[in-house]
Amino acid sequence: MPEKVGGAGLSLLALLGGQLLLIYMVQAQMADVLVSKPEFVYLTVLPGLVWPLALAWFYSAWQARKHPGSSPQAGWVTAIPLGYSMASAVLLGVGLLGPIFRQGVAQGNQIQQAGNLAWSAAVALTLLIGLCQLMLAPVAHRLTRALSLPVCLALGAALAGLSLLLRLPWLVQHPLMALGGLLPMVAFLMAGLPRPFGLSLGWIVFGLGLCAQLASGTTFELPDLSGSLLPNWQITWIEDGFQYLWLQPEFFSVGIPLIVAALARDLVLLRECQSQPNPPSARATLLGLGLLNVLGAGLGCGLPLGVLPGFLGYRRWGAGQFYAQAGGLWLAAFGLLGGFGTAFSWLPLPTLGLILVAQLLTSAASSVNQIGVQPGYLLVACWLPFTANSGEGFALLVGLVWGSIAVTARADRLGEAAWVCLAGSLLAYTGMLHRNLWDPDFDPQAGAYLVTAVLLRIGHVMRAGAAAESVPQPPPAELLPPDSSESPDKLACDTPADSPLVEDAPPAPAS
Repeated sequence: MPEKVGGAGLSLLALLGGQLLLIYMVQAQMADVLVSKPEFVYLTVLPGLVWPLALAWFYSAWQARKHPGSSPQAGWVTAIPLGYSMASAVLLGVGLLGPIFRQGVAQGNQIQQAGNLAWSAAVALTLLIGLCQLMLAPVAHRLTRALSLPVCLALGAALAGLSLLLRLPWLVQHPLMALGGLLPMVAFLMAGLPRPFGLSLGWIVFGLGLCAQLASGTTFELPDLSGSLLPNWQITWIEDGFQYLWLQPEFFSVGIPLIVAALARDLVLLRECQSQPNPPSARATLLGLGLLNVLGAGLGCGLPLGVLPGFLGYRRWGAGQFYAQAGGLWLAAFGLLGGFGTAFSWLPLPTLGLILVAQLLTSAASSVNQIGVQPGYLLVACWLPFTANSGEGFALLVGLVWGSIAVTARADRLGEAAWVCLAGSLLAYTGMLHRNLWDPDFDPQAGAYLVTAVLLRIGHVMRAGAAAESVPQPPPAELLPPDSSESPDKLACDTPADSPLVEDAPPAPAS
């Protein structure tokens, strides 16, 4: 086992702080994008976010407890970190919630009704992701061996890098609290300096971040209304979301790519976990995530749960399942006591978010290293759409198409690459691929994909023909050597015909 340089507290802070920062950002995003009232966010949306997350952490801790280490010195297996993805949350807000909210307002709905409609579409999408996770769970161990594995790895690394980029503005806005997390990491992890008073790295990071927050006077508070975060069922949201989502082009340009990206990301990170000794089952993890997402959709959760990056960081900085169990208890306490807004005010969220970024980078580096082929073109193919479209939702669809073309062409599967280009041409023709709307038009972009598909198909046929010509032909029949069983001077047993037979041999001398 790696040395526990930070203690279990550091992993707990990373898990709890990173997810609380995400929940706070979702609340702020809904207030800005959907113009939602505080009562709607605090009494309706937050229960749907808090309780599935708490149950996911309890499930992760229970799963790790079922897989003890091989020796007492090894300790328990590190729990697989589960939670909400920052990249998925931002892409969901930019690519799905915002457009549907604006369309609802344009159709004459009131602002609050349009906001509820947009969030119900996200709830329906969460249910679809949960159902897909349930269907893929029985074959989770086989999917990592398929040809699509490099695409999944590159796409997972792209989403991990996007999560880092999305956190940078927060860290820049709060430099003191960012330094409170960065300085201890450099001093005590990289430089190896002795920790003062024998404190764990988790306590040092938390204390410095809290001091920086007090010095800057920064607070992070959600609306602290009366009432609690007790769960309440929102089944009608699922029905409303499906009825509206099917008719929108965002379902094809954002919804389906988000489903594919979420599943690919989970498979990549589960494959990383499986490379460690005695890991929890990938099938059980996907099965649990699917059930939790279905349950969360029933509670009104519009963010899909998935595997979080940083497994190697959690194993190194606090092995065991303590952080998942403690994080679940904290969230359950917040929900039952109804003080979620007050609890935020004293947490140095940017500092804790920086720790999560460090663990995220640990995992992303490991995921990139697992790509068996040269990763440069894969990462460019999957990351370039995010850069070109500033993180818009339909960039996921472009990344999937480009990444699939790159992988199949690199693997000399030109025929499959041609089919991918043909699919890209059809998507570009409908307007979904690059314009994020349903407007059929055979523009130059659709033509470029079609020409590329034709060229790849020609290359596939020419390569198949050249391979057929290079196969050595069997020699003519007259040049074949005679069969030994038909040779006139040999018997069927490959014995010369003029050799003495057994019965003609002289008798053996008497003993």
